[in-house]
Amino acid sequence: MKKQLNVGFITTLSGRWPRELPEKRNKEYGEWLHANLHDINLIKAKSLGDSPQAVEEISNQFKEEAVDIIVMVYGAFTGDDVSTCLAENLNVPIVLWAPHEPEFDKNDRLYANALVALTMNSASLKRLGYTCYAVYGDKEESDIASKVINLIASYNVVNKLKGTVLGLFGYRPTAFYNSSFNEGLIRKTFGIRMEETDLKVVFDEMEKLPREAYEADMDQMSKAYDVSKLPEGHLENHSKLYLALKDLMERQAYDFASIKCWPEMGNLHTTPCAVLGRLADEGLNIGCEGDVDAELAQIVQHYLTGLPTFITDMINIDEKDNVMTFWHCGNAAPSLKNPKHDFTIQNHPLAGQGTAFYGDLKEGKVTIARFCNIDDSYKLFLLRGTAIDKDRYTKGIMANIKVETPVRKIVEQIIEEGIPHHYSIVWEDVADSMIAICKLLNIPVIEM
Repeated sequence: MKKQLNVGFITTLSGRWPRELPEKRNKEYGEWLHANLHDINLIKAKSLGDSPQAVEEISNQFKEEAVDIIVMVYGAFTGDDVSTCLAENLNVPIVLWAPHEPEFDKNDRLYANALVALTMNSASLKRLGYTCYAVYGDKEESDIASKVINLIASYNVVNKLKGTVLGLFGYRPTAFYNSSFNEGLIRKTFGIRMEETDLKVVFDEMEKLPREAYEADMDQMSKAYDVSKLPEGHLENHSKLYLALKDLMERQAYDFASIKCWPEMGNLHTTPCAVLGRLADEGLNIGCEGDVDAELAQIVQHYLTGLPTFITDMINIDEKDNVMTFWHCGNAAPSLKNPKHDFTIQNHPLAGQGTAFYGDLKEGKVTIARFCNIDDSYKLFLLRGTAIDKDRYTKGIMANIKVETPVRKIVEQIIEEGIPHHYSIVWEDVADSMIAICKLLNIPVIEM
């Protein structure tokens, strides 16, 4: 069971320093953390950490509430006793955050001296072997704010990964060796647990559905899309599969899943591309072609953003405009569509054995990623880019993405590194957060 990350917040000072500034920072930084750290449980210290007795009481409070990480803001100068006491009592990472000094006046005293405290406390914690992160700057500075938010978000994702259940609907398609996986290595590296549901169970569930249930979904799809181009029976199979997978994900308590989407599903005219896109818009992410390692990237991206992602191939490069074309059969979430171009539901573009969406995906900043098992250890392939407005030029779903590194160099490096052919794309720049997560998991990053 995934638990919410518990973040302890404390503002500190040594007892001799004036309290007005610490009290102000305690209020303002506490409110800022509450507003900007999403999907976490913020636990505020019941008092300022201004004495050994107060810090001991706060340590007990944090221990009772099972704090996973501490944000310690310097209200004013703080000796080594406070940070070391927190570390020794709780043994959790500490973010040491020193805002800038208030404006100096040569005829007035220092009111914070936080930078000195930051450097000395950080040195002491490292000497004792505890994990700490030093942050120097104000919450109003975008790079400082991003550093704190990304760090906490990274711990939050790692915390969630340890309770994640990944369902396997079948194994992998025929001859797709890159979709094979090492379950033990994934459990060891990410903390993700896997369970399997045979495709026959999926097909049996489809046949058990009452007619009124799947006909209601067929009617809904007929109102939302022109379904006239679908072969006879394909829409019925689509609705049956959509309802069956939705029910199985809940019943089996799968947080995410991968599916062996061919050849068996195609043989029964129920290739699931469009179904997977619809489910992704409902927060049910199922990676196609049984590619668990691509699904790992989708899981991390979804935990960071809450958004659907697009698992895809890279099929073409434009060296003149430095654009890479990412395409797949039709599995993208409809919410990702480019409103400037048609977005339709049709027969599978290659096999002709199911339902797929056809269209171009929306413009915006994207993060392209894949976790790769190379020589029995994981690396993260990572690429930043911007999806541009360009309609699809073949059947299926397409995203044309402009990147900074020369596209030919990227392709050559992908081949040189041995990076498999599936990638997960999310429409947000979360590259820095993914790098931070990999640091916590001791995973090297191949950024191009």
